[in-house]
Amino acid sequence: MELVGSGIHDLDLLLSGGFIRDSPVLLLTETGTMGELLPLQIINHRMKEGDYGFVFDLDFPPIRIRDWFKSFNWNLESYEKDGHLFIVDGFTNLYGRLPTEEKYVIENPRDIVYLDSYLHDMKPLIENYKNKLFCVLYLSNTFLTKGQHLDKIVNLIYKNRITLSQYGLSVFVFDKGMMDNKMLSTLEHAFDYVIELKIVEQENSFQKYLRVTKSPLINYISDMVPYEVTLNGIGLRTEIIQEFEGMKHNAKMLQSGNIDFMGIRMTFIPADIFNLFSKIMIEKSDYETGYQLTHQLGKEIAYPITKNLLNKFKIANLEEAILFCARTCTLMGFGEMIIQDYNLEKGILKIRLDNSPICTQLNSGKKMGAFLEGAIEGAAEFYTGLKCNCEEVKCASKGDKYCEYKLTFLQEKLKTQETKT
Repeated sequence: MELVGSGIHDLDLLLSGGFIRDSPVLLLTETGTMGELLPLQIINHRMKEGDYGFVFDLDFPPIRIRDWFKSFNWNLESYEKDGHLFIVDGFTNLYGRLPTEEKYVIENPRDIVYLDSYLHDMKPLIENYKNKLFCVLYLSNTFLTKGQHLDKIVNLIYKNRITLSQYGLSVFVFDKGMMDNKMLSTLEHAFDYVIELKIVEQENSFQKYLRVTKSPLINYISDMVPYEVTLNGIGLRTEIIQEFEGMKHNAKMLQSGNIDFMGIRMTFIPADIFNLFSKIMIEKSDYETGYQLTHQLGKEIAYPITKNLLNKFKIANLEEAILFCARTCTLMGFGEMIIQDYNLEKGILKIRLDNSPICTQLNSGKKMGAFLEGAIEGAAEFYTGLKCNCEEVKCASKGDKYCEYKLTFLQEKLKTQETKT
């Protein structure tokens, strides 16, 4: 199995080394993400490595692609001159017959049958570069084709995904705003890799995020990673992820009986102790009273631990704090914590927890995740300074496949901040 590097170290880290050479990649963008730059940045690197580039473009005027190459000092002209890059212009005739200087031009880009035929006719050209081809296909405007025959669009994508995989790596780029959920789900199922780029408004500014949501490699990382467009192209910020890789080896015996993990004194105790503790607190008294006491205990414990961790690792914003805390809980053995949904405008965060050391063992028929419920609430209040409410809406102890927590950020400021000082 040959892995193909993207030329972006942090992206290769998320991918666990790069892309498999003959894999199709689905790249989903949103307006404002500038995600269309990513495959051009990768294709520039691959051509430096000796590969051949093929750009099939329905979404942008060719001059814009050429300007992007020029602005980042990617030497497009030399690649075209020596036959390492071919650009197919499917945009110019999208809104009428216009003059163009491009060598490869699609006459009827709004006709899905014609598009299919055109790609088929390109096959003799790309066959010359088998196992050395890197294809980028900007296809959002296929949804503007005559009649918008979705079955034909899907067939076009499926067929060419298979065809291009015979010659190398291919990236199919779509704007998520052009698709409904059914089409999105269909495409995600069809591709080996799925990479999403999104933009989130926070604290009166906008932050761009990238996430690898699907990969055939076992060790890929699916965290939502912030990025920005720099003078050299798209640059990701994976410092926190790299810190966590080091944390796996960061438990130290400072002295006899004193174990340090990430600046916190730890004790290694069996997970059954948590089960017993929760069972006694909740079941040996009135259920509601015991549950609330356990919730409050988790909340109080979360304050000093959160303060220690966030001060030590200098978390920049709420988005990073959420990912950081989720990975910390996972590393500490509280199960695999996954951020399912985060909507800052509505003030809602949903967290999935697989393999809870407490709830998977108790099988009480009632929800038993009060301790972690309180800890999530306390950590959120510490970081935001807002009143928060966390509720376990699914629990493995009452028969659900996993635990799920819903955290709501309220607008009311906390009355006291003594715990943060």
